[in-house]
Amino acid sequence: MFGGTDMPCITVQSLELAEVQRKRIAEKYIEIFSEETGVPKDRVYLFFDGYKLDEAATDGKLFTDRGIGPIRGKFNEEEWNK
Repeated sequence: MFGGTDMPCITVQSLELAEVQRKRIAEKYIEIFSEETGVPKDRVYLFFDGYKLDEAATDGKLFTDRGIGPIRGKFNEEEWNK
């Protein structure tokens, strides 16, 4: 179990996320981590590493060259909020 001075960190690496997505993910990840480890939620840190579509690729192609598809994030937030 964690001691009183331990401050665990969670890092989420993904395409850029909208603010509402980051808030929901932070709430859920920290809640689960706290429940499973006994570390108080205010001692758990979560960091987001967001990548723009031209900074990420799959199957040898940048996301900007593949089209967005069903992926939701900051880059198409207006589209999926309709």
